[in-house]
This record gives sequence, structure tokens and C-alpha cells, in this order.
Amino acid sequence: MTALSPKVATLIVRPDMRKYTLQDALLEFKYIPLSDLGLTGEAVKATPREELAGLPLVAAALAEATRKAVGYRATLHAVYGAKLRLHTFAIVALGFDRLVWVKL
Repeated sequence: MTALSPKVATLIVRPDMRKYTLQDALLEFKYIPLSDLGLTGEAVKATPREELAGLPLVAAALAEATRKAVGYRATLHAVYGAKLRLHTFAIVALGFDRLVWVKL
């Protein structure tokens, strides 16, 4: 059973494995085709991540991923509490060529 929606893939470390210093990661992904950005793979590879994050479509996708990740994080903390060592990221894939992310 998952603490999140059935539409969300979750993987929680087994309780017997908590003795190890494993970190928990929450990754919220969004995808934007390069054609929507009007850019090529070479262009996104050559552009600094911060500049890509400022593009309107990318900024909107990052904002949506951030909003969802914050909600999922709150749910996971409510269910699993202090056992979590959660690192949360909002990630936007620009085609299959580049990732833009923010750690929350």
C-alpha cells in the first residue's frame, strides 16, 4: 500500500533496512518536448541550466513539479514521520537531452 495516489510510483525502504544510512529521495518529473521549446538538443546542451530554468515553459513546469513534490513530501512526512531522511527534487526533462532541477 502506498501513502500517495495510485498514479504515483513510490518506493519506500523496508523498515529492516533503516539501520543503514540510506537517504530517501522524492523525485517529481515533468517532460517538455524540445519542439515545444523551439530548441535543438545541441542548443539545450550548450545553454546553462539557470538560463534554461528561466524559460517560461520550463519555469512553469518546475513550478508545477515543485507544487506537487511539496504536497507529496507533506503526505510522506505525515505517514512515515521522523524515519524519513527525505531529499526532494523537482525535475524537468527537456526532450531526452537535458535535465533542469531544483532541490527543495
